[in-house]
Amino acid sequence: MSIEQPEVSSVPSVEQIAEAVRRLTPYLTETLTRFVGAKSLPGEEMPGAEFLEQELATLGLESERIMLRTDLLRDEPLFSMPCCPDGGRYNVLAVHRPERSTGRSVLFNGHLDVVPTGPAELWSEPPFESKLHDGWIYGRGAGDMKAGIVCALAAFKALRELGVQPAANVGFNGVLEEEYTGNGTLATVSALRHAINTAKLTAFDAVLIPEPTHQKLSSAQLGVFWMTVEVVGKPSHAAYMQDGVSPLEAAQHFIAALKELEAELNLPENRHPLYRDHPHPINFNIGQLHAGEWNSSVPSTCEIGLRLSCYPNTDIDEAKRQAEACIETARLALNQPDIRVNVSYEGFHAPGCEYDLDAEPIQLLGAMHESVNGAPIERVALTATTDGRHFRKMLDVPVTNYGPIARSVHGFDESVSLASMIEVTEIFARFIVEWCGVEALPA
Repeated sequence: MSIEQPEVSSVPSVEQIAEAVRRLTPYLTETLTRFVGAKSLPGEEMPGAEFLEQELATLGLESERIMLRTDLLRDEPLFSMPCCPDGGRYNVLAVHRPERSTGRSVLFNGHLDVVPTGPAELWSEPPFESKLHDGWIYGRGAGDMKAGIVCALAAFKALRELGVQPAANVGFNGVLEEEYTGNGTLATVSALRHAINTAKLTAFDAVLIPEPTHQKLSSAQLGVFWMTVEVVGKPSHAAYMQDGVSPLEAAQHFIAALKELEAELNLPENRHPLYRDHPHPINFNIGQLHAGEWNSSVPSTCEIGLRLSCYPNTDIDEAKRQAEACIETARLALNQPDIRVNVSYEGFHAPGCEYDLDAEPIQLLGAMHESVNGAPIERVALTATTDGRHFRKMLDVPVTNYGPIARSVHGFDESVSLASMIEVTEIFARFIVEWCGVEALPA
């Protein structure tokens, strides 16, 4: 599984790599703390992009900006309807390129955007003022997934501090919109594919996405799509509400119908084989519900914001048709001609996928995990979506998700384990040595 190393003054030993990573513990903590402080909410990710550019520069890497141009992506099969304007936003891609590549290349792909925090007063600490408590680093985005990006940077830094560098291309890609469209990684993959076709650069031989997988390899991920259901009713004064028809009450029937469909899809006999042992793989989330303008009026409209999912072997358009049919059946059952329903889609149009965990680089990553962790690596079928789908479906490059242990992701007091970050960093560093090879730093 290892490759022949180029001639260097000394290929770092396992012990040297472990010690170099341990010495970087302050770097891991301090860098992640500042990264969390680079507030990068949806549509406002540029503080995170600028931070990553600066950190890459300190490692001697020059960044390329890949602009988000949704007008150029609309014909891509994995394109999602945007939720906000492009606004001059960009991905950050930096690639270490040795003078003479003798190894195999790898791309670390991570997202810069974080989800909204909810009321800040419900956090133990302000969500963007990261703190280390009892071995956990807190803050919005600490776990999902700025810690994983920092681990990849630290792995590269550890090798350089040992006097070596990768003997093949190693890329670091910080992307936009993973949390709501995936169009950020789509822009990078589209650019890479174009560059490959025009012989400007070679394809990466492996892609690692350091999502917070609790140090497990993801074997699959679900399809995910966002649906907005607008329900129109008949408004009236509350004193004469029998003259009106409430779209909010109708919406409750539609939600109940969707929950019945969710339960059906979760039946053991209906599950995808990789989700057989998961107690509840399919989740239909009611993320938003807005209705009415006045407490004393029957509302005229109600809007439901939904995040729905489907198995990897289900066509995403078929899953949408199934959800729409479910709502239409519930509407007809109400027997209320004044109730009208409009369905629209914005955000995720993300088909599911399975990963080839028998691919050589993924097997190597698992072996590095076992060596460092002292136990065989576990596999997990994710009940969410990640940007791995773009590489799997568009470039067919070996790819998986593997990253540190995090808790309360998307919730209050999100945090990541510092001990897990140290392990992941060591695993990444050892992976680079084995997969890419190393060479002495230029004099």
